[in-house]
Amino acid sequence: MYVKNMKLAEALIERKAIKTKMEEIKRRIYATSKIQEGDEFTESPATLLQELDAEVTKLEQLVIRINKTNNVTVLENGMNMMEALTKRDMLRYKHYICTNLVDKATPTPDQYRFSQREIKILPNINIVEIRQLSDTIARDSRLLDMKIQEANWMTELL
Repeated sequence: MYVKNMKLAEALIERKAIKTKMEEIKRRIYATSKIQEGDEFTESPATLLQELDAEVTKLEQLVIRINKTNNVTVLENGMNMMEALTKRDMLRYKHYICTNLVDKATPTPDQYRFSQREIKILPNINIVEIRQLSDTIARDSRLLDMKIQEANWMTELL
């Protein structure tokens, strides 16, 4: 196993690079899985599978190290990194729901009545209140993300 000393943030960047490389190798494997009769392989699928296997092993080892580090890392606010990551994901989800709710509830020009006999479509929520909630959630998410990013650059990978 190749062990390199690095910060958690560097490991996250490395993880993304490995995943990108794996996707590229996968694309090449699929592209070389068939050839026209009489043609030569441009690349060997077997060789590419070995290359992919090596990258998968590297990713597996790196992700284990990242997860171990996240389990013991505590942010300046006392929150465990795993808790912080989960909290940030949930804030992002709530923000997504709020912004989509407001978008769905906001009347569009095609919903306006052209005469008094047509049914009027009205929002069933307080749009201003939900927008304010959405803004608060987005702010909280950004602040937490800044704490996470700071810890990522200050924490040595285990």
